[in-house]
Amino acid sequence: MKTRLAVVVFIALVMICAALPARAQSQSDEWQFQIAPLYLWAMSVDGTMNIRGPIEQDFEVDFSDAFKNLEAAFTVHFEAGKGRWGFMADAMFLDLEGSQAIDTPGGEANIGVETLILEGAAGYSFAESWWVIAGVRYLKMDTDIGFQLDIAPDIDVSESATDLFAGLLWRPKLGERWTFSGRFDIGAGGSNLVWNAAAIIDYRLGKWAAIFGGYRYLDYDYANQNTGIDLDMSISGPVVAFRFFW
Repeated sequence: MKTRLAVVVFIALVMICAALPARAQSQSDEWQFQIAPLYLWAMSVDGTMNIRGPIEQDFEVDFSDAFKNLEAAFTVHFEAGKGRWGFMADAMFLDLEGSQAIDTPGGEANIGVETLILEGAAGYSFAESWWVIAGVRYLKMDTDIGFQLDIAPDIDVSESATDLFAGLLWRPKLGERWTFSGRFDIGAGGSNLVWNAAAIIDYRLGKWAAIFGGYRYLDYDYANQNTGIDLDMSISGPVVAFRFFW
């Protein structure tokens, strides 16, 4: 844990990432809004989840091996800004279905994981292109594991965690139409540690729309001794979307 925290702090000092309201840099006294509906996050899920089942067995889910297909995904991002203040909200829902080989008769377990991640934050511009943000992030995960040949009772668990986070944001203009957006934040609370980073290039198409692309990484470290859940999960991949302004 200390090693991971040290790496996170190092990354925070070297690469400050942010996602700001698109026109917050102008610090307009009028409210400005934007939304990226159903943005595409070509994500890969990696990590492990240890589960203590009803007969006190431990079961490890390897996300990279278990989930070859993403059954459903929903993502949306919204921002608002006025003057030096900005606000943002993000919602993500994942429905993962897959199977995993196990060292028992039958040799395979069917696994389903539904994950909901909600976040909201406020930001304040303390210097040109620089913001500080603070907010809350909510995680809910429903896991269902069914063993073939009835070698053990099915495992059906639901976990949730609410974390506070803080970070820095940077959004310099690269030209008349081009803008770089970055974001890095780190938090804890219901989780042992959660951190999030993104780097985005934004191209303004006109007054009301833009297209952006980049990369996002979200990492969760969560454990619940009462239920026997130990989660170490990362979600990462390229992002691309249209952004609309008003």
